[in-house]
Amino acid sequence: SCDLPVGTAHRLLQNLQRAGLVVSRGTKRKDYQLGQRLLRLLHAGSDSAWLEITVQPILNELADRLGDTCYLARLSGHVVMSIAWAAPSDTLRGFIVPGHTLAPHVAASAKAILAFQTQEVIDKALAEPLPKMTPQTKTDRRQVEAEYAQVARQGYATCWNEMELGLGAIAVPIPLPDVGVIYSLGTAGLIDRLKRRTEKETVEVLMTAVEALARALRDRTPGE
Repeated sequence: SCDLPVGTAHRLLQNLQRAGLVVSRGTKRKDYQLGQRLLRLLHAGSDSAWLEITVQPILNELADRLGDTCYLARLSGHVVMSIAWAAPSDTLRGFIVPGHTLAPHVAASAKAILAFQTQEVIDKALAEPLPKMTPQTKTDRRQVEAEYAQVARQGYATCWNEMELGLGAIAVPIPLPDVGVIYSLGTAGLIDRLKRRTEKETVEVLMTAVEALARALRDRTPGE
């Protein structure tokens, strides 16, 4: 397609492979596919409008089921931001709105993503001083990384009184094939309301939407 000599094409592909932009499928014909690094760049740099259209019906249904705000967050580089949200149909209540940067040491959705990243990404995410937002906020990096490890083990993250007193959140990672975890799904609201269910019960409800969201995010390649 590029009208390049075979040797030149091979060298270019080898360079792309070393950079993590493509990976070999291991076939005799040296079949290649997009690598995790490039896929993550495509997701991070894509227009979020199609994401909102794709995931909005799922978030709307989930918000009505839980009775609290539900939202989708995405990792871009080493920063986690909210990109879509839905409130229950019987209220305009909303605690996480699109476009907000989510504190890596506080936000449940940020923890649910960063817990599954490389140490290099975590180092960058936690490089700046961690502000003390409430008496419950962890600002010691060792404590934050220990919580990431716990999140990775249990499969979900929480935020109780850490961002603002009286507010809480629970979030789960959304793993994508060949990409890993760069998205998370969360619910946030007043702690008294969230505590109507146990953490386990809320996580189970969130997990019912993870497969549908993963399929929507996977099937619509960024930029298409």
